[in-house]
Amino acid sequence: MDQLWKYVPGVMWDYESIPDNVEYVERPELMMYRTKGSSSILSNKVVKVKVESVEEFLALSREIEHFYDENPFSWWVGPDSAPEDLVLKVQSLGLEYEDTYYGLVKVVDRWEKVEMPYAVGSVVDEQDVRHFVDVAAKIWGYDDATKETLVRQRLEYLRDPKCRGGFLIVMDGTRAVGYAGYRFSTDGEAMYLAGTGVLAEYRKQGIYHALLSKRMELASSYGSNWLVTQARKGTSEPILRKLGFEDSGKYEVFKRS
Repeated sequence: MDQLWKYVPGVMWDYESIPDNVEYVERPELMMYRTKGSSSILSNKVVKVKVESVEEFLALSREIEHFYDENPFSWWVGPDSAPEDLVLKVQSLGLEYEDTYYGLVKVVDRWEKVEMPYAVGSVVDEQDVRHFVDVAAKIWGYDDATKETLVRQRLEYLRDPKCRGGFLIVMDGTRAVGYAGYRFSTDGEAMYLAGTGVLAEYRKQGIYHALLSKRMELASSYGSNWLVTQARKGTSEPILRKLGFEDSGKYEVFKRS
């Protein structure tokens, strides 16, 4: 599975186009982006730093500081980061450990339909997008400005003629209770599982599994060979391992809030 790590950063980076409110830096030694109007560290990330010398690291750290100014951001340290002691160097800048995410990969094979008393549907219009963002906001604690930014981004994404992904929403009547995103890689070989969430009071009812099953079906129809995701330690990670996903590497995530 190690050779499939190349798809794992694509969950954050392999997009059809960049929204107007996202600024980014993409160089061999530095990849990062920030989202205007969002205070979420999941929307403002240093994706990769790869340097050899202390001088290079200090120069990049100053560039990163200037790029984010006083805004919160996260710094992801993964297998393609360098030097080996980058975690210690990031901590020396005052960033705090936030979480660990595993790059998990699964071959696209058969899927089983999961029976549950809720409807799983595709997000197609603004009302659907607002349901999608509302349930994500309840799970992740987004503020109102971040919610409006996400609504605008997702509407623009769905209207983009180059769009190669989509969103799913689970409804209990008129209440949104779960969500999931997906996107296909540039070469079509992989489907990125771009976020999944279920309200706490609706967990352990098969919703998470149903959302995965639906995306497996879509990936098969598209002709993709792999499902790829970044799974949060202790939450989605153990669930996905039980469902056949295998480890290809991990990110240690640090934040400045």
